[in-house]
Amino acid sequence: MLSAAQNLPEDPALLKAIIADLQAENAKLAATVRAHDLVVQALRLRIAKLKKQAFGKSSEKIEREIEQLELALEDILVAAAQTVASPSDVEEDEATAHVDSARAMARRPRVAPDTPRERKELDPGSACPDCGG
Repeated sequence: MLSAAQNLPEDPALLKAIIADLQAENAKLAATVRAHDLVVQALRLRIAKLKKQAFGKSSEKIEREIEQLELALEDILVAAAQTVASPSDVEEDEATAHVDSARAMARRPRVAPDTPRERKELDPGSACPDCGG
């Protein structure tokens, strides 16, 4: 840290510019951490809700969903730890991308509007060829 302090310029204007850049980067990182915390909190609430519902015929489906959410939560925690450990230029768009990807996991993928579509109708026939029924 002392060697870094020795490499700083003597000009107060340059020092103020460096401080402003560092404060802006700090604000971005703080926003990213807040976004990660919100996602983690939402996933924990969802997991708790699903654990309460884990009874009845569909309990196996719920257990699989709980496992998937726990994996997503673990991925987010690892990403947050890496962001804090090695701060880089992270934008708020990445934080919203994590929220969007968590939502996208819960629904079917969208098909592009320019994807060609074919409609095929099959005729079941009037009778069974073997038995005539």
